[in-house]
Amino acid sequence: MERHDGAAGSAPLIFRERLVLLLEQGRRVPLTLMLAPPGAGKTTALRQWLEGPGDVRKIYHPVPRRDDEPRRFFRGLLEALERQVEGLAVGGMIGRVLRLAPAALGEWLAVRLARSPEPLCLILDDFQHIGDADVLAGLAALLERLPSHVRVLIASQVRPDLPLVRLQVTNRVQLVDAADLGFSAEEVCELHERLGGSRLDEQALASLLAITEGWATGVALALRLRALQGDAVPARFDGSHAGIAAFFDQEVLRGLPDSCRQLLITSAVFERFDGPACDAVLGSQGAARQLERLAVRQLFLLPLPEPGWYRHHALLRDFLAGRLAIEQPERVGDLHGRAAAHFLRRGEYEQAVRHAWQSADDALFQSVLSACCGAWLASGEFAAIIHWLGRLPEERLRGDPRLLLCLVEALTLSRRFHQASHHLAQACALSADPASLRCLAFYLQLFQQDRHFVPEPNWERLTDTEQPLAIRARALVIGAYHHLLGGRLARALRFAVQGKELLAEAGLAFLESYADLVIALCHRQAGRVAQVRREVSADFQRTDPSRPAWVNRATAMVVALYEQNRLEAAEPLCEQLLARVSASSATEAIATVYLTLSRLLFRRQAHERASRLLEQLAGLLQLGQYTRFSSQLIQEQARQAWLSGRTALLESLVRRYRLDVALAEGSWERVREHDECWERRGLAVVYWLQARGQHGRAERVLRVLLEALRRGELRARQLIVEANLLTLLARQHDDAEQLSALVRLVEEYGLVTINRSVFDEAPGFGEGVFGLLDATGLDIPERYRQLFGEFLAPRPPAQRPWLAGLLTGKEVEIFDCLLQGLSNTEISVRTGIALSTTKWHLKNIYAKLNVANRTEAILCARPRSVS
Repeated sequence: MERHDGAAGSAPLIFRERLVLLLEQGRRVPLTLMLAPPGAGKTTALRQWLEGPGDVRKIYHPVPRRDDEPRRFFRGLLEALERQVEGLAVGGMIGRVLRLAPAALGEWLAVRLARSPEPLCLILDDFQHIGDADVLAGLAALLERLPSHVRVLIASQVRPDLPLVRLQVTNRVQLVDAADLGFSAEEVCELHERLGGSRLDEQALASLLAITEGWATGVALALRLRALQGDAVPARFDGSHAGIAAFFDQEVLRGLPDSCRQLLITSAVFERFDGPACDAVLGSQGAARQLERLAVRQLFLLPLPEPGWYRHHALLRDFLAGRLAIEQPERVGDLHGRAAAHFLRRGEYEQAVRHAWQSADDALFQSVLSACCGAWLASGEFAAIIHWLGRLPEERLRGDPRLLLCLVEALTLSRRFHQASHHLAQACALSADPASLRCLAFYLQLFQQDRHFVPEPNWERLTDTEQPLAIRARALVIGAYHHLLGGRLARALRFAVQGKELLAEAGLAFLESYADLVIALCHRQAGRVAQVRREVSADFQRTDPSRPAWVNRATAMVVALYEQNRLEAAEPLCEQLLARVSASSATEAIATVYLTLSRLLFRRQAHERASRLLEQLAGLLQLGQYTRFSSQLIQEQARQAWLSGRTALLESLVRRYRLDVALAEGSWERVREHDECWERRGLAVVYWLQARGQHGRAERVLRVLLEALRRGELRARQLIVEANLLTLLARQHDDAEQLSALVRLVEEYGLVTINRSVFDEAPGFGEGVFGLLDATGLDIPERYRQLFGEFLAPRPPAQRPWLAGLLTGKEVEIFDCLLQGLSNTEISVRTGIALSTTKWHLKNIYAKLNVANRTEAILCARPRSVS
């Protein structure tokens, strides 16, 4: 072990290896700054690092308060170096050296250190005592010319006023801050056991970390108190604890100017604050500058990500709040009231309502809460409305019909339908505004009953021009959704576009974004996907990602990106949305995100996660009457099971959802009015029948679905069914017949209508039939070719279009090898799969082709003539 001047303090109870390794990593840079408040464990960490092995000589030099003067500081430093560093003897020169100008003294010291034959690290502890300009100038000159084998480590409560820009720009400064020094959960548990305590349970550990924020002194005091109480949970451990209070009084408040002390104590009313808040609420002047200076001093005033904003350490805030209650009890309520008004003006609604609640002024709280709920409703912050209105006694809520109606809308849009119905009945009993009641009843019944909803006669009167703006706007967008569910796309689109304009005028940002989602879904169902992106992109780009409205617009963008086959952009956006969708998100958004992401993952062979997402969606859909969304889920589950060759799973799904029973009962025997549930369950049945080789029954189901869709406006769904039918019939037709059918399909629907959903929901269409498009002589736009070129590539010679509709991708590859005359072993080697798996695939291929052996399979695949 190398020699060093010892650091004061008792031996630590645990060895903090993580910090020692962090300090050891600093040898790669010339300067390490360790900046943290008092009691954070800086000196303890330094001592443990000093005592460790290494090939660097470490010179520890604690800086006393009295050394904030050039001659005293540099005399102490030179004497420490002289004792520790060979060849640095100053002797009688010290007086002459100390008379040098600060910069010259620093340069001289750098030259002397360069003579050391071994690597050095100079450690300056408690550097917060140094503020003298000449001392800092000398040290800056030293750092400027620091030899390559010398490192400086400065530990301080305050960032030293040194010119560090050049070092920072070149990444030659290591910063170790309070976050690094904070105790981890593992270190807390280890220290607790060293103090004689038993193992901490998760709840106790989480509570301790929350109140101490890993601050070493706080952790140690809390654990000692717990140990004294025999592992019982301390009755109270916060900033009022005697040890904590004494520490903060000594280390934080003592020595502060009166203005700073007053600012700190009164700012305890805030959870988070900035200079303008302090000036407006506390009556201070120039608080922003004072806060900057206090933050630099590491007095447990923690900067937030927003520039100029701060919060107190949890324990310090407790301590300061206690001081405020003792010294100025009459001001506490008034300060909270002023804070409520200030934050309300700034649009910081959560802060405003919290302060109003703490003001103990009922009238103020009711007024602020009403204003905040209106703003939250407009922006889609429904959880905040439900949380705060839930704190009101029933009689007070009934006494304010505006708040009651706001709660009904928030509960409805959060899919808490039973509670919404209860409060809506209360509002009706109070004879609240009739138009608002009708509109909310329309909301509630539509979202609760979904496709089964039958509106009251004359409901469209809610959209008349004589209705109040907010009611008319709401009725239009909800009416648009109602028409969308019924497949009335033209009316849905007209309502949604009108509603979007009025919602923007009324400032109802969340519902305006919901109108965007409805518009996107209308265009998707009509086969106009390019228009989705044109209409939604600008609004999506300008929407703050932290706002609920972003979820709706991002979902609309996912629709556009996916359908245009821009999967590399659609997937990461889906992942972002998956982390954001919540109980307050539209069910359309939730279902679209889960289904699309699952489909994208399945395409990339991430089958396990794709299935898991579908199971998670199934769990979410159990919470309401979501038969329409469930049918979308059933179709996708069946599609993935079929394409991945999981026949047992497919059979299980068919039984679980009683699709076999519905088929036997004749659900798809006759044409009926189109219903999305009926259509999507029918497609799932088609996949199942094809997996069983029952192509004739699958064809009959498809023809019934197609005829029903031809009677409505859902051209995109109609195209998907027709693409399935074309792919199914390909096994019966030669290339000329397939080309003719494909040309008719393109001419009827338009090439740009053939989007990603068609290729995914009609398995085999893209890989087989669509590949013939180049042979039709049709003009294919270059942009379309760029987006969907993967489906326009020439087919492998052995691959027939009708096979792609029957076999999975891996099975087609294996079948191609079989047609080339390869043995089972050779197929196994060529495809990179086990021999047993190859045999299993071949068995499935024979079953799907309805043949018994290799010979029959080869005969089945002989090319048909093109006459």
